[in-house]
Parts: sequence; C-alpha cells; structure tokens
Amino acid sequence: MTAINKVDEIAQILNIKELQDMARIIISIPDFNNEKTINVRVQKPRLMAMAAKGQIPNHLIGIATEVVGGKQKNSKKDDELLKDAALMMELYCQACLVDPTYEEFKDIMTDQQADYIFRWATNQVKELDSFREESRDSSNDDNGKKVQKVTK
Repeated sequence: MTAINKVDEIAQILNIKELQDMARIIISIPDFNNEKTINVRVQKPRLMAMAAKGQIPNHLIGIATEVVGGKQKNSKKDDELLKDAALMMELYCQACLVDPTYEEFKDIMTDQQADYIFRWATNQVKELDSFREESRDSSNDDNGKKVQKVTK
C-alpha cells in the first residue's frame, strides 16, 4: 500500500458529527391534537446497548428480552398483553428518541405519538422480513432447460 492510498483511506473516515447526522434522523409524528405534525430526532433502537449499560428499567427487562430473544409462547390474558404492549412502546420510545429525549418528552407524549415512534422503529425490522422467508421447493421443474447450451 502506498502513502497515497493511506491518505485516501484517512480522507474517507467520517468524523463523529457526520456519523451522528447519518444515524439520527428527523421524523414527523402527530401533534398533540392529531391535526398537524411535529418533528423529533430519532435513531434506530439499540436495545442490547441499553441492556449492557443497565439503562433498561426493571419493568421493561422482560419485554426487552422478548424483543431480542423472540416471542415466547403466549399464555397471557388480554390485560397482560395490553400492559406488555404499552411497555414495549415505552421501551422503543426510550431507545429511539434523541431530541427531545424520552425523559424530557414522556410526561406530555400522547399514545398516538408513542405508537408512531414504535411503528417507525419496528417497521425498520419488518422491511427485512422478505429476506428471512424459509426456503422451500420451487414449483419450477424446468431443470435448467432454458439455460443456453452453447455460448456465442
């Protein structure tokens, strides 16, 4: 590797401000009357980082474990499911909100605003679902009949 190549590599390294600007985006959520929108700055959720730092409140640990490890067999009552759904929304708002922070916003945040942030956060994951489909046998039985036999 020449000195010029090393300089080119260094020139491509982004500073922390540029990285933060890439990781944190502004989204519009419903206002307090569901008539207009307000902007908040969010980032993709980092539940594992929160857990490692002990930043997930005790009442959300079970929810975080379920989110990261996958859903367990459901034997809960409707009221417990509703409570878990509310805790899940709280967890995602805490993980995603940058400006304002969740702590600053939680006392005035509406259910619709929290739901919107939750849906934004989880939609990022759902977009990848098409890549996670189980492979299955193809109904195509041509066994390569359409492959060109001789190259030109």
